[in-house]
Amino acid sequence: MAVDAANIARVSALVGELAREDVSGLSQEDFLAAHDAAARLGRLADMLRARFAGDVARRSMPDLPGGGLARRQGFGNAGQMVSRVTGGTTAGAMRAIEAGLALMPDPALMPDLSHQADPSQPDCVPEPRYPVVASAALCGDLSMEAAGLIRSGLETIADRVPSERLHELERRLVDKAVNLAPHDVRRLVATAVARADLPGHEERELRQHAERFLAWKEDHTGMVTFTGKLDAVTAAPIRTVIEQIVTHDFRARRDQDPSDQDQRTVGQMRADALFEVCRHALGCKETDQSGIRTTIVVRMYKSGLDTGRGLGRIDGVDQPVSVGQLRRLAGDAGIIPEVLGGESEVLDLGRRVRLFTLAQRLALLERDGGCAKCHAPPEHCEAHHIRWWENGGRSDLKNGVMLCTRCHHDIHRQGWEILVHANRVDFIPPPTIDPARQPQPGGLAAITIRDIGNLEPPSTRTKELAHVRTARAVSSLPSRPTP
Repeated sequence: MAVDAANIARVSALVGELAREDVSGLSQEDFLAAHDAAARLGRLADMLRARFAGDVARRSMPDLPGGGLARRQGFGNAGQMVSRVTGGTTAGAMRAIEAGLALMPDPALMPDLSHQADPSQPDCVPEPRYPVVASAALCGDLSMEAAGLIRSGLETIADRVPSERLHELERRLVDKAVNLAPHDVRRLVATAVARADLPGHEERELRQHAERFLAWKEDHTGMVTFTGKLDAVTAAPIRTVIEQIVTHDFRARRDQDPSDQDQRTVGQMRADALFEVCRHALGCKETDQSGIRTTIVVRMYKSGLDTGRGLGRIDGVDQPVSVGQLRRLAGDAGIIPEVLGGESEVLDLGRRVRLFTLAQRLALLERDGGCAKCHAPPEHCEAHHIRWWENGGRSDLKNGVMLCTRCHHDIHRQGWEILVHANRVDFIPPPTIDPARQPQPGGLAAITIRDIGNLEPPSTRTKELAHVRTARAVSSLPSRPTP
């Protein structure tokens, strides 16, 4: 079927007829099957839109006569033109453009748009620049957002790594991304790209650090608007302090009288947390009083800690961070090193203690990254016994898993099983969700490609992993009255 307005209109009319149909009478089995089919149709429709968006960007190159298609149509750039035509946001248009460019050949192989094509020449379109991404997206397996994220990530290293390695990484990213949400795909791509090209990642970190800024402006009503951009290391202490205070406040709601419960939004809580931290800093004289304490946990190989080379990560931050930048953070924040899993501390405590210790939580977060099921950040999670303590479960790492409150409740209510084997977490769905009960990988293993670049092999990690944490990022904060 040719791609033209008439054919697209016919398909649109058919989809419109389907959209008018009532689905409330379908059985659960038929409903779920139809819902999956509709989701695939939606992804394919997104990719059709993305193909046009990518070609709008190609036809809008500034060196073309008249400044390109977007300028000739009265728009400042391709993103503005796509967003106006689709009725979406400029950010959404840029995501569509990124996905569309993944379907296109290498720019050097594209037809020259500066003159009219010769109709006597055969219409031969080269292979897509990223064929695995294109194939998965055009059969409906990969979402438009995931395709765009993988393409943009690969482009950052395309001129720095061999072609064979680039396309092997492309294949592995697509294999992982097919079943992931866009946020998890972003984490997956960021980590993989950094590991594949560590020198390039370090250069980007230095550039981002140099581009950091913070500004504010007061309007005529007295409201102040803050704007800024921070590199991952500069932002880490700020995000950690604010998010842990907000998490503390959310948990406090459990014990509050419903008639007098804290009604603040997350945004209001964050604003209040920033205010309190700054107010505390203005008048702080005592730094050893108990109160709300925030901990920044950064993770790296011990060899990286010793040599200053390699990558690590900061709990709650998606972007991987070079060891050199983590050392800068340690120097600025007074961070102390703490090696876990050695002879100095036992991580498996059996039945001697009811709750998991801090050291065990750190070890579980190293394996799970946050919520092992939905990948929520660490500050939203708690360590839970897989086999309940009341039923004889031990406080050992193989019986522990990090879960957010929602996933914890869903697992028990719906009947999921959790298996831990060889430092990996798998979730076994109940028959009502998957009759075959196919295991679903959880934890960092679900969103990380391990053996890329200069990383040490996974088998060397257990006793070589160094955990670094702040001794006291915020030592004490005044008590806060509930609004």
